[in-house]
Amino acid sequence: MPPVLVSTEIVIGTLLVVAVVVLATTYLRRRYIAKGLPLTLCGLRAAGTDRWRLGLIRFGDNALEWYTLGGVSVRPRHRWLRQRLLLEAPERLEGSDSIPLLPDASRVPCSDGETRFELALQGPAYTALRSWQEAAPPGYNVNVA
Repeated sequence: MPPVLVSTEIVIGTLLVVAVVVLATTYLRRRYIAKGLPLTLCGLRAAGTDRWRLGLIRFGDNALEWYTLGGVSVRPRHRWLRQRLLLEAPERLEGSDSIPLLPDASRVPCSDGETRFELALQGPAYTALRSWQEAAPPGYNVNVA
């Protein structure tokens, strides 16, 4: 066998192994992050910037957690407590502000005390976020008559 063919097979085999490892890591990370809780794709933009960052949000018992879309970290990059999170009226993303991976998304201005930011969510994800934010966590105010 010519040495060029063997080298090509080694390179292609290595690339296939790397691709499988990256896909498996992404799948396992997403499964670990979800832990049986709702998880959805969204965009995040800090106040005063024009750049949207794609990520995953998880509706936890007491907090909304935002994870970067890529990477191997299983810790949330941002965490907002349900009681402090304020959601404003959504506005449709149009033109240069739109996000290709989130068609028909809406921009939702939010604040957590002093921190202001925006989330880009599609219709069903916004409905889920609004319902989650208005619902009480398990055991919260259970003695209220």
